[in-house]
Amino acid sequence: MDKKNKECFDLNKLSEKSELEIHKLGAIIRNLTAGEYFDMLSELMRKAPMFTENLLKLINRDGDRNTYKNLVDMFSLLKNMGYDKHEVDFDGMRDSYDTGQQRLTAMYAKRILDSFDNLRTRIEASRITGPLEDYYANPYEVSVKDWLDYHYMESDARKPVILAVDDSPMILKSISSILSDDYKVYMLAKSVMLEKMLSQIKPDLFLLDYNMPDINGFELIPVIRSFAEHKQTPIIFLTSEGTIDNISSAVMLGASDFIAKPVQPSTLHSRISKHIKHKQ
Repeated sequence: MDKKNKECFDLNKLSEKSELEIHKLGAIIRNLTAGEYFDMLSELMRKAPMFTENLLKLINRDGDRNTYKNLVDMFSLLKNMGYDKHEVDFDGMRDSYDTGQQRLTAMYAKRILDSFDNLRTRIEASRITGPLEDYYANPYEVSVKDWLDYHYMESDARKPVILAVDDSPMILKSISSILSDDYKVYMLAKSVMLEKMLSQIKPDLFLLDYNMPDINGFELIPVIRSFAEHKQTPIIFLTSEGTIDNISSAVMLGASDFIAKPVQPSTLHSRISKHIKHKQ
């Protein structure tokens, strides 16, 4: 069969909603392709009914040595796929099986089966039934890591992009924590790097600290407005120096709004939402 016609799965959706550590696996095994991982998922789904049947045999206390051997093979596949949630349960099942403790073996098998049924359902729901997009259309030519990174960026690109510029890493982390569910947040601690940053991303809104050591927020406005695509992009200042003069100066230079620190999450969300909608 042509590799391009094999089964494909939404790895991002699957890794977010199950115990499969696909991101970690892709970082460790850099030559593992997305297509090869798709093949493992397909193999898992083919073997799933037999895996379930063998676990049920142990639960009902009528399994034999072959039953256990088949489970060992399946657990090896699961581990290769980044699934190690039940490693302790499997060790317990092995030890109790070897010592003839059927009740304990059945308990471990039941716990594994309940979790596996959920995993199996998630894998089934992650199947891609339509054609792949042109970019990365052949998953056998792309590493799992690159595949995940690209498709994560694609799905995340639907969120409005916010660029926060502040010399305090703590404040940047706080802003990201407040906004990351609804926006794609980029953070910049060195204001001198803004122009280079804008050659790589296109924010829908800027959050600027007023008082920074290299270039302050006011001085960044002309840099932003020098980009044709940012002549009208909203700029919100975040500062503890919220005087009338500062606000007037910021507005005259092209700022859209002014939020005093410490920033309240509800205020930040409402102001950003207002300006994003106005821009759209």
